[in-house]
Amino acid sequence: MDLRLTVGGARVAYPALGFGAAAIGNLYRPISDAEASEAVRVALAEGVTYFDTAPHYGFGLSETRLGAALAQFDPEQRALVSTKVGRRLEPIAEGAGAGSRHGFVDAAPFEPVFDYSYDAVMRSYVDSRRRLRRDRIDILLAHDLGRLVHGDAHPERFHQFMTGGYRALQELRDSGAVGAIGLGVNEWRVCEEALAVGDFDVFLLAGRYTLLEQAALDSFLPLCAARGVSVIVGGPFNSGVLAQGGAAPGPLRYDYETPPDTVMARVARLRAVCERFGVPLAAAALQFPLAHPQVCSVIPGLADPQEVTDAVRLMRTPLPEALWRTLREEGLLHPEAPTPMAPASPFLLLHEDDNVLVVRASVRRGDLIVIEGRPTTATADVEVGHKLARRPLQAGDKVYKYGVPIGSMRVRAEAGEHLHMHNMRSDYISGHTRDGVAAD
Repeated sequence: MDLRLTVGGARVAYPALGFGAAAIGNLYRPISDAEASEAVRVALAEGVTYFDTAPHYGFGLSETRLGAALAQFDPEQRALVSTKVGRRLEPIAEGAGAGSRHGFVDAAPFEPVFDYSYDAVMRSYVDSRRRLRRDRIDILLAHDLGRLVHGDAHPERFHQFMTGGYRALQELRDSGAVGAIGLGVNEWRVCEEALAVGDFDVFLLAGRYTLLEQAALDSFLPLCAARGVSVIVGGPFNSGVLAQGGAAPGPLRYDYETPPDTVMARVARLRAVCERFGVPLAAAALQFPLAHPQVCSVIPGLADPQEVTDAVRLMRTPLPEALWRTLREEGLLHPEAPTPMAPASPFLLLHEDDNVLVVRASVRRGDLIVIEGRPTTATADVEVGHKLARRPLQAGDKVYKYGVPIGSMRVRAEAGEHLHMHNMRSDYISGHTRDGVAAD
């Protein structure tokens, strides 16, 4: 699945699921070069072809690792890459960067320094291209503008960007050196401020349009729709609290910090509704933002191959429409929040009296399928044209298709179980055939 982002006046397909590369810059914990490279390889193999990084992530480490992996596994540069400007990387003594700094562990020997000037943005672009080994940058974003990061210094930083760095971004876009420009931030108000005075293609908004919070619907997302600006949603798990949901061991984070009790209470309510429908909270969190027409991609942070395959699985998990209705009824969704459409069922019900469903799209063992509104796991590979039990069947039960009996069960079958010659007999079909032959 992919959505569309306007890049340099053209409509470019971006995969709905992207790869947030802060984690391969050793965010919170160190990982090896080999582990980072394998995560990128697996992502490409799974169809994840959009990668977001920044000089700040590991102080060049994320860009360097991503560039090396893409050079090996995507030499044609078909993958799409976004990176950021707004911080200079100042060298420090070799070894002085060991330990944890700004959330990154054992990162590269540089210190990030905010600088949104024209010269700093141009230099940052050149340095990022070198680390990434790219001929061009698809999206270039001004990183971490806003009061949330800069406090009282925000007006000065914003002025520096709009009179310097923004001009650099415009020149790079106009020359074709980058495809699209925007902001990569953790707050939507600065995006509205930027739109009031500038022309931007896309915003990467982290943590502010999620299953946990949707205030961006009040003014920001409608403004983006009116201006034709696309939105990439970062931090769909709000720094992890929606991925774990408070039910898993290990430290929980919300906005990179320990979550307050109010957040944990809301997460518990979200988790309870998801459990009622037998679906992971993380799947709902990952898929929810993509229902908004301005959102072109969602990019969870991915550190290793297992996290990549987990994210792909969560993105493919069917979520019943009743889940979203219940979340809205319980006041857990903004009244104006669009919700994902339930995927087309791979099954046909040929008659309301039938107790079987006909498979119209192949099912594979282990797939999460929805039978009569209830999710279950497919226990076998089932090809098109075959039958699944619509509800639990007992030995001796008649099997109805087109509203007429076509056989009976030899043994019990659970809802969703494949019905075939081993668990049912076609006595009604045989009898019909014999009658037909006798009539001849």
